[in-house]
Amino acid sequence: MNKLEPKNYNFSNVKFFSPLQLSEHYVLYTRYIDCLNKVNEALNSDLTYSICNPNYSEIRSAEKSKTFCYDAIKLHELYFENLTGNDTRVRGPIESLLKEVFGSYDNFIEKFKCIALSMRGWVLFCYDRYHDEYYIYGQDSHDDGVMLYAEPLIVLDVYEHAYMIDYGINRGNYIDAFIANLDYGVVNERLRNLNF
Repeated sequence: MNKLEPKNYNFSNVKFFSPLQLSEHYVLYTRYIDCLNKVNEALNSDLTYSICNPNYSEIRSAEKSKTFCYDAIKLHELYFENLTGNDTRVRGPIESLLKEVFGSYDNFIEKFKCIALSMRGWVLFCYDRYHDEYYIYGQDSHDDGVMLYAEPLIVLDVYEHAYMIDYGINRGNYIDAFIANLDYGVVNERLRNLNF
């Protein structure tokens, strides 16, 4: 695997988040990249494969770290991409889809927020290629609860690090701030890129 570099994000139009909250969150994302690059170096060494043991071994630790860090990177990038403060009015194909699947946009938001208040790590609204359906699901950590064949359309980080500086333990206000900054242009583009 090639060495990964952090992507850059423009948070200048994001409302209700302090620059400190956003910059600290971004730094955390870059640390996952540093970790994955180190893990990939280890996986290129034959010594890492010298002991193969499910209880403790370098290869087991490296493989667990790889899925945790790589999923963290992907999820953070999707999160930052849809948190721009631009194009925040629900419209277009995503508006029609949410009405079709949930009956109304408000019903979608109510369910999305409920799941967000109930999970420890992530909430995603996805298209499932395996069953050709749309649904919201939660993950307790980056690599716990991952749904195979799920294409993320909306991604929300609900780990405390995403909001504690600005919102303390008031996750509900953080979720409202996220929704107020959700870029439906990005979401509609993800929907268009599903290539049915």
